[in-house]
Amino acid sequence: MTTVNATTAKNLWDAVWNAVESGSLEDLDHLFADDALFRTSSAEGKGREYATGVLGRHRAAYPDLRREVLDVVESADGTAVCVEVLFSGTHQGTLVHPQGGRIEPTGRQLRWRAVDKVRVENGRIREWSALFDRLSMLEQVG
Repeated sequence: MTTVNATTAKNLWDAVWNAVESGSLEDLDHLFADDALFRTSSAEGKGREYATGVLGRHRAAYPDLRREVLDVVESADGTAVCVEVLFSGTHQGTLVHPQGGRIEPTGRQLRWRAVDKVRVENGRIREWSALFDRLSMLEQVG
């Protein structure tokens, strides 16, 4: 189980990606609020199940997913963070869009930049917005 030292937005963000990278997706349940809002560049949904589903599909598509933090901006009270990240991973699983689209595995090594904006409330993630360049990713998978 992922241990979070403090419930700041940065620590919770880090705990989420640690769980995804290690394949410990069951750890995500205690990190998100029941009615968390989760947005990506292409879809959005509400609820812990939606958030963990998106992250689980991410792990399934890129089981070797790794991140490199490029920049971090935190609110003074720790309730919000914005993190610029460089992700890399091998497209080994089917990419499944929440609204039904699918891209079968290509075996290609992908790299993409993203910006995650996270807000916390009462020690859990209340809102997550992930912005990334979908066109760049689609070009890489062919």
